Amino acid sequence: MSVVTEGTADAARTAASGETILSVNDLVVEFPRPGQPTDFRAVNGVSFDLRQGETLGLVGESGSGKSMTALSLLGIVPAPGKIIEGSINLRDRRIDNLPVNELRKVRGNDIGMVFQDPMTGLNPVRSIGSQLTESVLRHQDVSKQEAIELAFHALDDVGIPSARERLEGFPHELSGGLRQRVMIALALINHPEVIIADEATTALDATIQAQILDLLRERLSSATMILITHDMGVAAEICDRIMVMYAGRIVETGTIEEVLTSPRHPYTVGLLSAVPKFDIRRPKLVPIPGIPPTAEDIVRGCPFAPRCRFAETDCDQRPPLEYAEDRLVACWHPRLASERKK
Repeated sequence: MSVVTEGTADAARTAASGETILSVNDLVVEFPRPGQPTDFRAVNGVSFDLRQGETLGLVGESGSGKSMTALSLLGIVPAPGKIIEGSINLRDRRIDNLPVNELRKVRGNDIGMVFQDPMTGLNPVRSIGSQLTESVLRHQDVSKQEAIELAFHALDDVGIPSARERLEGFPHELSGGLRQRVMIALALINHPEVIIADEATTALDATIQAQILDLLRERLSSATMILITHDMGVAAEICDRIMVMYAGRIVETGTIEEVLTSPRHPYTVGLLSAVPKFDIRRPKLVPIPGIPPTAEDIVRGCPFAPRCRFAETDCDQRPPLEYAEDRLVACWHPRLASERKK
């Protein structure tokens, strides 16, 4: 999917101005590395606010910390990883330090999740209806029959054909696109305040991907959502604001229009240059050289410096996330508008 500013849905919209629903402050997630001098920081000092009605995009390559940030919000960081610093607040309630039984009440009720692979989020040996009704009965004070009706309407609302019959079916009986629709229904059924969509269209072919994007736009047009993707084109279709992540850190954040039209961080510039463009008049695809740092790499300076054509000697120090003209950028040499005009 190509990234263009003309023709993308609501490309000129600005970030939502509603109240803050979710606040993440200096979040650090570490995984132990036995025998190594330091542990691996999968998420390293991430902070952001999510406002009511806003769709925030988390963009970056695989391993940049996007999904681990999302799992932290739900309290499901895979062992032996754990949150060691920072806080997560849902409205005025801190949720990162809740007991397990309290966290279960938050998942699905306050925060819903659409996983990349539906077979990860759906139990393959249980019927679709039983999984939907279980979620309803866990979070809503209704009878079993009422829960079944809510499950039926949830499937019908996301465009599942023969929705009532599908309640008795199993995930493996559905196509990938229909399974993803079930995941969206499961995420929405209890009307959570925040929806997290983690690479929700990555495993689908182009036609089904477009259908799921249309569904997300339609069903979540007024929702508060975090969209995790490596695809700038998908972010352009859905998001109001975007955070670009690299090596566990935020390297740039701004409105979708700002980031697409005038990227500041060299990594953001590289991501946009690497997007296929179906226009022979435009420059050819330009890949980002090198590879992101791995868990074995100890990075003391700017983690992007080894891949950056603008790197200089001062890049051996880690740059802070601070304003460069109109937005936050973690770079000693951001691509400023005044420089690009020269």
